Amino acid sequence: MTNIKRKNIMKPVAFLLCSIFVTSSTLVSAHEFWLEAKPFYQKTDQTTEITINVGQQMDGQSLPNIPAWYQGFDAITGDGLKPVGGELGRDPAGYVSIKAPGIYAIGYQSMKKSVTLKPEKFTQYLKQEGLEKIIKRRNELNENEKNGFELFYRNVKALIKVGDKSEHNFYNYDFNHPLNINPLQNPYELSKGDDLRVQLTFKQKPAANLLLHGKIKNKPAFNLSVRTDEKGYAIMPIEHRGVWLLHTVEMIRSEQQNIDWESYWASLTFEIR
Repeated sequence: MTNIKRKNIMKPVAFLLCSIFVTSSTLVSAHEFWLEAKPFYQKTDQTTEITINVGQQMDGQSLPNIPAWYQGFDAITGDGLKPVGGELGRDPAGYVSIKAPGIYAIGYQSMKKSVTLKPEKFTQYLKQEGLEKIIKRRNELNENEKNGFELFYRNVKALIKVGDKSEHNFYNYDFNHPLNINPLQNPYELSKGDDLRVQLTFKQKPAANLLLHGKIKNKPAFNLSVRTDEKGYAIMPIEHRGVWLLHTVEMIRSEQQNIDWESYWASLTFEIR
């Protein structure tokens, strides 16, 4: 192989390795992880690009398609559950092309990752995510001055509207993710000023007293948070048009050796016009 050919091959490989290094470090520091459709409103039989994103206030970076990072990256359609198209290293990470009109869901479930945070940083993160119960439990275990060692999993969904009619409605499809944000009504039938009712479930049971955040793309100052009731229900006021991100975190004491906590992150994205 000539030096020129070898260099041409190595360039994309080096770029991909660099991307993996940068995004791996970002994954453990950012507090939002979401899917974004381009566009959320699509015509039938057209290609919709799907990006995987990490950042804050819906501002961050998109991640390439790295199959080793996820357990599933799928779309639910009238033909059943199908893998999202996308080859290794692709950014946007995936794409779908759907022929029948309706509301469809894209789901992504990450592999487990670990992070260790210093005590003050861990407590700050727990407060931000409304996990005061974990702060209380750490105090009971005399761990409030101990680093927080955590395994975390991310379960995220995007809802897209294809065509003008709705032959299929998968807006509340849950992909059997451990932590789920399930709309109880079709977000694409709502307008500014309406309320979106949701139910949060953890391991298929109602997730009570979780803090659900609402963010809107390109509105960095907007942050609306509500808590679920004892049955996991919450109401999110739709105060603005735009691309919405709902996200929440649940945490439990780990039963795995040498691991303190396990957290599960869920998000849901859709667009209101």
